[in-house]
Amino acid sequence: MNKGAYFYTDRFLRYDLGAQHPLKPTRLARTHELLMCYGALADVDVRDPNPCPLDDLGSAHSAEYIETVDRLSTGEHVPFPFRYGFGYGDNPVFPDMWDASLLYTGASLDAAQAILDGSRVAMNISGGLHHAHWDRAAGFCVFNDCVVAIRRLRKRFARVAYVDIDVHHGDGVQEAFYDDPSVLTVSLHESGQTLFPGFGFVREVGIGEGTGFSVNLPMWPYTDDETWYWAWREAAWPILNAFAPEAVCIECGTDPHYLDPLARVCLTAQGWLRAVEDVMGMGLPTLILGGGGYNPTTVPRMWALAFGVAFGVELPNETPADYPYRDRIPTLRDDEDPPIAPHDLVQAQAHARQTVAEVKELLFGHHGL
Repeated sequence: MNKGAYFYTDRFLRYDLGAQHPLKPTRLARTHELLMCYGALADVDVRDPNPCPLDDLGSAHSAEYIETVDRLSTGEHVPFPFRYGFGYGDNPVFPDMWDASLLYTGASLDAAQAILDGSRVAMNISGGLHHAHWDRAAGFCVFNDCVVAIRRLRKRFARVAYVDIDVHHGDGVQEAFYDDPSVLTVSLHESGQTLFPGFGFVREVGIGEGTGFSVNLPMWPYTDDETWYWAWREAAWPILNAFAPEAVCIECGTDPHYLDPLARVCLTAQGWLRAVEDVMGMGLPTLILGGGGYNPTTVPRMWALAFGVAFGVELPNETPADYPYRDRIPTLRDDEDPPIAPHDLVQAQAHARQTVAEVKELLFGHHGL
């Protein structure tokens, strides 16, 4: 039986926004090395990715923007690069930006094609850069590989669900499919009231024929496992099943973890994993993408856990003795609860209840619930 395809190359590490930038490419290498030390890749089709063809890139971005990224990458002067999202801060121009961006996008496209060719699951940990817009970079993301991959999935599947469990709202993907009833976007994230990108509110439900097919569950800071999973099962899960997708793309950002430095949702690795288990339990062709995650001790183990669920590989909780980072990553799962003050948890729970009630009121009727 085809156990699926996994895409990786050390060339992914060229997507390097600088030594002081929070998005560290080493998180990819440490994940891959952890999987190798486990022997988890032995029965999986490990493939070298290809750069994204420009025709496919044009399904997610304007020709002007694509040309601008190319020009900036060669060092050419482009007036007002901030117009295209580039400059100091989140999205600096960096060496090899063009080639590196084409490669992670191409890896997600190749993974989507693997699904079309019959793989039940395909994974690209370098993907999941969900903030890039039609004509500008944003949130560390140059090209939106999620959109490119979903459009490839749509060549075969009439209905595709996009599930985003990154702590940041999947705004670029929602924007691309906001009027499209064939793609359901579901994003479970920290509220835009408290975190970048400042969007992803419940009332963002789509427009035109796409009304009802954008689902947002904004969570308050200090949301714990139980509250987060309750909101997922109460509000998102029924809609996802009612939509009856033929394929799923899940963005597995690990930054909802309580040790992540860029957000304040307080999940454990095993709490976060429950949503991945639910999605894989649907038994549908599934494309798995990486996403955010900025603590080097949490990203590798959480993606390893997601890999194990996706590919049906049993991984011992204790990391292998020969894993070079075992002293910092001794186990995959967390063995302690996040330190959440009682009043913070009460506020997070109240916000979750309100969010779920609003989702049910606004969206359940669209899906016959």
